[in-house]
Formats: sequence, structure tokens, C-alpha cells
Amino acid sequence: MLAGAELKTSGEKEMKNFLKPVGGMIALTLSLHVSPSTVLANNQGFRPGLKEMTQEEQQKLQRRKIKKVRPNRLGLERVNKERTRRGQAPVQVDTTKPEVEVDDSLQASSSSETAESAAMATLGSAPAQVDNSALPSFPPIVSQGTLGSCVAFATTYYLMSHEVCLTLGCNNKTSAARIYSPKWTYNMINGGVDNGSSLSDAFAVMEKHGAATSAEFPYDSDFRAWSINSDHWKRAINSRMKPFSYSRINTDADMANVKQILANGHVVSFGTYINSWVYRTVQANPQAASNPFVGQAIATHINGTVSGHAMVIVGYDDTIWTDINGNGAVEASEVGAFKIANSFGASWKNQGYAWASYDAFRATSTVPNFAPAGRIQLTQSGMVFYSTYTSYAPRLLAEVKMSHAMRAQMSLQFGSSANTSSSPSATWSPFAFANRGGNYAFDGTTAEKLGSFYFDISSLAASDINTQKFYLTMKDSTAGSALTTSAFNIVNPSVGNTLLSAANVPLTVDGNSSMLVAGTTPAPTPTPTPTPTPTPVVDTIAPSAPTGLTLSLTTFNRNRTARFNLGWAASTDNVKVVKYFIYRNGVKIAETTSLSYGDSNIKKNVYYNYQFTAVDAAGNQSAKSGTIVALWR
Repeated sequence: MLAGAELKTSGEKEMKNFLKPVGGMIALTLSLHVSPSTVLANNQGFRPGLKEMTQEEQQKLQRRKIKKVRPNRLGLERVNKERTRRGQAPVQVDTTKPEVEVDDSLQASSSSETAESAAMATLGSAPAQVDNSALPSFPPIVSQGTLGSCVAFATTYYLMSHEVCLTLGCNNKTSAARIYSPKWTYNMINGGVDNGSSLSDAFAVMEKHGAATSAEFPYDSDFRAWSINSDHWKRAINSRMKPFSYSRINTDADMANVKQILANGHVVSFGTYINSWVYRTVQANPQAASNPFVGQAIATHINGTVSGHAMVIVGYDDTIWTDINGNGAVEASEVGAFKIANSFGASWKNQGYAWASYDAFRATSTVPNFAPAGRIQLTQSGMVFYSTYTSYAPRLLAEVKMSHAMRAQMSLQFGSSANTSSSPSATWSPFAFANRGGNYAFDGTTAEKLGSFYFDISSLAASDINTQKFYLTMKDSTAGSALTTSAFNIVNPSVGNTLLSAANVPLTVDGNSSMLVAGTTPAPTPTPTPTPTPTPVVDTIAPSAPTGLTLSLTTFNRNRTARFNLGWAASTDNVKVVKYFIYRNGVKIAETTSLSYGDSNIKKNVYYNYQFTAVDAAGNQSAKSGTIVALWR
């Protein structure tokens, strides 16, 4: 507004205004200051439903922290559009790298501070305005009605529907084919009671199971029934979300990270206390161009912890202003606001949306002379939550048909191993079937009901599932109401055929646990039949008796010593003769392999009778030969 111009209130009072420097900046001051009235929250007819954050919940939510955000293609396009508007040259950044770097508290921290830091620094500021609710992927504003289902709307209906279509390029404003059912999620995480739920549980459902669409499982006043349609569960798997992560938003540096996430086209969920919001209206900012949002509701802060509620940030505007401290001057810390989507219907605030000033998110207000009683940061624990979708097709599914009257008593765990093993070496557990849902059947009644479900067990699949066994461990915590499983099948999702099935069904557990196995132990490798060893032929045939006996005498030392030289002809045998025995006077005195033997152990004038036998390899001995009678004189 120019100095000297006229401004008329609704009462047609004329007010003179002029520009003057305030604290080093130009601020608009009115000679007669009239600011929008402070309005306390009034959300009658709606029931917020974000459970109070426990220490366990906070640990789950704070596992994966965003430490760096890079622009994706849309983000870079928006940044360069802003740079062009400012007269700056466009920049090029590698948009193939992951959009966010995350520190996982369960894994070793990694850092990738590289030359990209210089390139990132040249980006300058993010766009001055971003509104992702205007993208085709963002679904229409709807009402959660009187149920405390805000968490499911902030995660499954708004965030998931938007992220899936942001990836796939579908239009949620003209088609409901990719708008996901808040009933699907809320009914799995509320324990069978309409008393709210937790953000970490909602993200776990979307990560482990995906979600059915609103057309398949429409939202209504039934907060207990789960879908028992197997096709819903099978199709839901294709929408499984990536693990969620969080960013702080209670400092200006943290807000810059969140704004880059928004500039990349994403939205973020958060928890707050909706009935403690304090509102004003957006005012004309003389330091910015004409703003079409003047007169819309904007939250300046919250003053308590009444009514935990989950919502979604869909955009921001760096130029929006409201006079938070009521002094009539435009303070730098009063400028800028995030755009929030709510699930209270299109009649709430700004057609279902509201602005919330940047200062409302700060842990401590930086607006001068503004310290309202009870003021706290707008988001619970100063956090927002981010999850994205990548086009997904599972490799392997498990189909389970089962019945139970009290689903909170039952839990399931899947496993796999080599088909030579008898117990699982890897396991995967579904989120919903882990003692959840209260003491109700799958359809939300108290009578036992058969349901058919599909689970994504791709993480258990080896490159060749023909070498695997698959296991389903079923537990029932309390006797008296049994879990009966009537089918456990392993399914190829690409063609829908059953690959393996458990044989011993139906199987019932009641206050105990049991395991079903799909797969067979491979037949043992046949042992080659050994080549028979020929039965050895036993040689029982003795050689022929030696013949051709000869005798000669050799004397020594002038006939004082002598030796008989004995000889014989070779014997014959059916195999082979190996040696000969020499007998003297009927006693064996030697053996030899030759055809002769010399006996020097003789005396004069003594008669010696010599005989010989032949021996073969089998030990057969021939008859004795004839006798040689020898005498040395």
C-alpha cells in the first residue's frame, strides 16, 4: 500500500498510513491501528484422534532423521523458476541422487559431504511460494466426521494418495482410483476402539501392507472391520510406501529443509493440538505483491495441549503476513506461513485448509513483544514426517486363509530356508497381525469369521525359490478362542499361480503356537550302483612236485668242509609257482625262489635224505619230490 492512500475498515473509518523504518526494516504503520481479532479454535462436531505421544512412540518416530534434502526434478524446476524471477541464471544439480539423506539410529551413520555442497549452495533460496495441494496428485479435502481417525487421513488419505500419484502421474482430482482408504488404516491401528491412534502405527501399515483404495474399502462409521477380501490385500501390496523419516521444523534451518521437501512436490504429516490453535487473518503485506489470501485464517501460535490431531503441510508462502504482536508493524518474524490441509471438511477455515505462521512452529517465538501465556511450538515434539512411494511390484506372495473370533490374541510370522533345512533362517512379520485389533473377529464382530489375506514376502525369496521352504508360525495367546488356518500358499504374483502349499491344513492353535510348512525336502541324490567286484577264484590246485633232482658235492679246506649242491627242475602250476621248500631227513630246513640250494651244514659219513616241494601264491604246496640220498666221505 502506498503512503497517503486510504484504507477503510468495515465501519468505513478513514485511516491514514505511512511507511517508516522499524528495526532496520520498512514496516507499515497505521495512524489508527485496527488488526484482525484473535480467534480461538472452535472445531465442534469433529473429534481429533492423535494419541498422546509416549516415550515408546517418540523412539519409533525418531528412528530415521533427515539430515539433508536435495532438489528432485520438480524441485529444481521450481528453484530455477524462482531464480529466473529474481534475474538469476538457472543452475544444474544432479537430480538422480537420493532426495534425502537419513541418519538411521539402528544403522551406522554415513556422510556424503562432497563437491555437491558447492552446487547446492548456488541454488539460493527455495521458491517463495509452493502449493502442492494444487497438483493433480493431491486429493480433495474431505471430512473425517465424528470418528477420531485424523491420523489415517493425514497419512493414508492425504500423504499416501498424493505420493503414489506424484510418482505414477495419476490425477486424484478427476479419478478416485488411487485415493487410499483411511478406514483401512484406522481400523487396523485403533485396537477396535474409536479412541484415536498413533502416527508410527499408520506409517507401519502403509510400509508393510500398503492400503486398499477408498473405492474398495469406503470410509464410514464402522471403525472395527478389517477387509477380508483377498483381492484388496493383494492389490494393496503394490502401494507399499517407503519407510518414513522425520525432520525437525522448530528452527529456521529446519524449516528450510522442510520447505525443500515441499518444493520437491512432497507433503509431510505432523501432530498438533488443534483445539489450542489461536487464529488471526492474513493481512495485506505492503512489502510484497498483492496477496490473494488476505482475509484467510492463519494460526499464530497454540496455547496448550487440547485435542491431539494429525494434519498435513502441503505448501508455504514466504510473503504471507499477519500482525502477530498487534503493533501495526510488519516484523520479519511475522512473515511467512505454511499451508495446512485438515480433515474437517471443506467448510473448515479456508475451504478445508489453514495457514500457520512460521513463527508458530518455532520452539520459542522470535516476534518482538509477543509472549502469550501457555504458548508452545505448533507441532508435537517439533517434528514432521515424510514418506515417499516408488513404483513397486512384489516378487513373492503368501496367501493365508484363517478364522478367529479375537484377532488381538493372534500373531503371524513368515520364514524361509533352504529346502534341505527344517527351520527358518530368515523371517518377516506383518504389522497388522501382531496381537492387534481388539477382541473382535476380522469383520469387527464377535463371531468367528473366515478371512483371506495376502502378504508380501518378497524379502524371503531367494533367486530360485525352487530351492526353498516357507514357514508360517501361528501363535494364539489365550486358550478358549482358537485360530484356525485353512490354507497357506506361496504364490507367484506375476501370473497368480500357486507354487507351494502347506499340506497339513486345517491347523488350529488355541493358547499355543504351531508351524505350517510349504515346500518339500528334496529327494536324496541317488547313490550310484557300484560296479560289482568279481568274486575272486579261490586257487585250490597245488603245483606239480619237483622233478629232475640233481646232487653234487663241493669240498673246501682240503676236504675238511663240504657242501651238497642240490637242484631240481621247475614245477608247473595253474597260476604260478612262487617258491620251493627244502626238506632234509623229513624236516624243512629252507625255502628258496630259485631252482637250487646249497647245504653246508653237513658232516662226513652221515647219510642225508633230501626232498623238495613247490608252493604257489595261494599257499598250495605240492607233494614231496623223490628222495636224494647223499653221503660225504
